[in-house]
Formats: sequence, structure tokens, C-alpha cells
Amino acid sequence: MSGTVIDVTDSTFLGTVEQAKITTLAVFRAEWSSVCLMLDPVLDEVAKEYEGRLVIARLDIDESPRTPERYKIHAIPTLHVFKGGKIVNTWIGPANKARVVDTVKPHL
Repeated sequence: MSGTVIDVTDSTFLGTVEQAKITTLAVFRAEWSSVCLMLDPVLDEVAKEYEGRLVIARLDIDESPRTPERYKIHAIPTLHVFKGGKIVNTWIGPANKARVVDTVKPHL
């Protein structure tokens, strides 16, 4: 699972993100959002750079609406860093590679 960005759904979020053995960055996004689309190559880069230490999981809020509702997602992209099943950091809005790394690195 590490080294690449994986797509998750309402039915796979729990097992992939909340129960992950390593730090996981959950990215709540939508295909229609240009800001989210611009973030995709950044996520790919970070996933490769932190392979084995970080899982990056993307969830489309339109295809899987229950999980964003559960986490009260009101803006996209929203990045939640999970460690041990708990949210330990959050970033909302546009992000470059430095911002994504600064958001996750303290929790690796």
C-alpha cells in the first residue's frame, strides 16, 4: 500500500485509514475541484518519498459521502493525518509539497 496514493471509499476507509499500522494522510477531495486535481501530483511525490512510513489515501466526497459527513468535512481539499486511529493534524485548502510534508512529517 505504501509508495502510492490509494483511493478509498466509505466501505474501505476504516480498514485503510483508521486501522493503519503506520501514519496515514487522508485526503478528502473531489474530481471537479481544480485545487484537488493540482494536489494529486504532490501527493504522488510525497507517497514515493515517504514509502514505508506513510500511507496516502484519497476519498472522493461525492462518491463516498458518509465518511466526510462523519468527520464534518466542509471544505476541500481537507487533509487529516491519522496515527493510531486518531487525527493528529489537519490542513484545509491548497497545499504545495512543503505544506504536505510539514503536515505529516512530525507524525512519522
